[in-house]
Amino acid sequence: MANADQILSLIRNHLNNDDAQFRKVALQISAVEAKNGHAVLARTIQELLSQKKTSFSNLKIIPRNKDVDDLLLQTETYDSLNDLVTDKSVKEKLERVIKEYTRREELQKYGLANRRKLLLYGMSGTGKTMTSGVLAKELNLPFFIVRTEKIITKFMGETGQKLSRIFDFIDEVPAVYLFDEFDAIGAQRGMENEVGEQRRILNTFLQLLERDSSDSFIVAATNAIESIDKAMFRRFDDVIEYRMPDAQQRLLLLREYLYTAKNLDFSQAEPLFIGMSHAEIKMVCSDIFKESLLNDLPIDLEMVKMIVDKRNQLCREIDRKSTRLNSSHPSRSRMPSSA
Repeated sequence: MANADQILSLIRNHLNNDDAQFRKVALQISAVEAKNGHAVLARTIQELLSQKKTSFSNLKIIPRNKDVDDLLLQTETYDSLNDLVTDKSVKEKLERVIKEYTRREELQKYGLANRRKLLLYGMSGTGKTMTSGVLAKELNLPFFIVRTEKIITKFMGETGQKLSRIFDFIDEVPAVYLFDEFDAIGAQRGMENEVGEQRRILNTFLQLLERDSSDSFIVAATNAIESIDKAMFRRFDDVIEYRMPDAQQRLLLLREYLYTAKNLDFSQAEPLFIGMSHAEIKMVCSDIFKESLLNDLPIDLEMVKMIVDKRNQLCREIDRKSTRLNSSHPSRSRMPSSA
């Protein structure tokens, strides 16, 4: 059963309206109960968490709007700024964004505007999408992901019309809006593979972003900052770089995701994860956790090495297949990547 520390943590998180930590502790209790052979109790806890969000969930359902229904995906957020494992400089910038928002009326008295247009860049899995959700959580705002694949079309002028409808909605509904894979919209003018319609899309977005004076947050995220048109940078209030986790961050992530590994020397396990992104570390730790749970084995260094080796072997195989595919289709290897 749950120990005293876990019970106190549940109560404390409930009183603090910290949904993310409440759910995290509840799932920890579920995992321990499952390992102790109490499968029914563990499954019941998981079902309760999945069926009914805790009462202090911050999801505010926005009425449907037929103009943007298929262009926006409203998402619930649980992670707070404390859950974000990243560079100190990134957290300081985000803390400033949050502080400016909470004191925006004071800034307005002096003719100043709070930061609310952010460009995030860095390798995939380093926390850009999570940051957008964190901002929504910290600012108590709805969170929408703009469905880029639904915006970009082959029909002339249609993409610009869809962007205009999205910005009309942004003006009407204060929220955090994430434009993921932003390079699909903001690619440089004059690139080798550019066509006239792409130039018009970029110009439309520049104009809409320039004119926007809403109370919403507009967050653009990209893995290919080098392809973003230079005119974009001055339209954003802040440009934030996300890097791969360093040794200290890897240790924090391992201790968080492998919280039941009481006998694991994390300092010896950490170097095995060098080169992995935050998302990759989470995925591998999930596999380790499942290996331990399903086979009723303690998490030790040998188990960690085995799972990491399997993951590395899979990555090498994917790289080999990708290399063979590109060599058999030379034109593909010249295509710019948006990953």
